[in-house]
Amino acid sequence: MKTCLVLIAALGTSGCYDRASYVYGESMEDLTLQVHDATMGVYPSTTILDDPNNPFVDSTPGTETKWLIQANAGPVASFYAWATLLARGPYGEAQYYVGLNLLGVYQNGLASQQDLPVVRELAIKAYQSVLDNFPDAVTYDATGTIQYELVTPAYKAIVEMGGTVTGGWVLVRTSSGADKAVRP
Repeated sequence: MKTCLVLIAALGTSGCYDRASYVYGESMEDLTLQVHDATMGVYPSTTILDDPNNPFVDSTPGTETKWLIQANAGPVASFYAWATLLARGPYGEAQYYVGLNLLGVYQNGLASQQDLPVVRELAIKAYQSVLDNFPDAVTYDATGTIQYELVTPAYKAIVEMGGTVTGGWVLVRTSSGADKAVRP
């Protein structure tokens, strides 16, 4: 049985909005993203920690929980999980997965029509941040044993989204025929 999460947003009797929070046991797959800030989820911004819709502000996902969320909770919940991790302790893998989940939000229309262009730009900025701030970032395959670099998929994602890669990065073909993003 897969572990899922539930978002519980409570409205107080005074009409004030309480921070979102999560508990285990229910699905978070049907969430929609509300853009709280035009820099949310892009290093060095930490505004995600001020977003009242962020269910992970008070309990940051752990090492294993982030992967359960990524696999089972959908792009919006996964975005919030990775963005919270990035804001609390910046590292390239978190920035990459922020971009990946923003791309998922954009492709699946999981934000309002007016927010979707902003979500696309945030995804491009997140991937560019991998290139600019975390050029040595890696992640691991499903077995958790084989690492691979993240600058090349970040570069390709920017191009596929119609963005422009900045910072001098180029895509070259290696002697083995594979593409590799490099900054000469």
